[in-house]
Amino acid sequence: MSYENAKANLKEFGKELNLEGLDFDQNATCILGIDNTFSLHITYEPNSDRLYLYAPVLDGLPTDDKTRLKLYERLLEGSMLGGQMAGGGAGVALKEGLILMHCVLDMGLGVDAAALRRFAPLFVETVERWRAIVIKIMNGEDPGPFQYPTAPGGGQRPSEPMGGKPGEKFIKI
Repeated sequence: MSYENAKANLKEFGKELNLEGLDFDQNATCILGIDNTFSLHITYEPNSDRLYLYAPVLDGLPTDDKTRLKLYERLLEGSMLGGQMAGGGAGVALKEGLILMHCVLDMGLGVDAAALRRFAPLFVETVERWRAIVIKIMNGEDPGPFQYPTAPGGGQRPSEPMGGKPGEKFIKI
């Protein structure tokens, strides 16, 4: 049932992209090129009934220890509770010199066929923002604060996840 839901989600996502016949391969993975700049991987994992979305943020880790440390610190900061990574996180494959950003969508009972279609644009936009941050760090530049992608419906997401100062945006009881 969950694999059927994952296939229905992929089909709906394909309709949104005007890509008829989008389907999983023999490894339950679908790979899409995004603007000829990076690939979006969508993999269904049957043991957990989940869709895993992942994309490379960097291919080729810096050899300079100072740059690598700054990069890792920024990625860890952004990964905390998924706050700046669309609810997901980042991982490093040292042997491959690769950093991947990832998120998970549950495909169990009660998930509709439009979950991937609704979520994927936010994920792709977040990957693009992280790729820009990584490039700046690799070039020795200050990437500045993380800029949140546009919220569904066109509104802006908050510029600081917790309001910026202790006690701001909290309801006192």
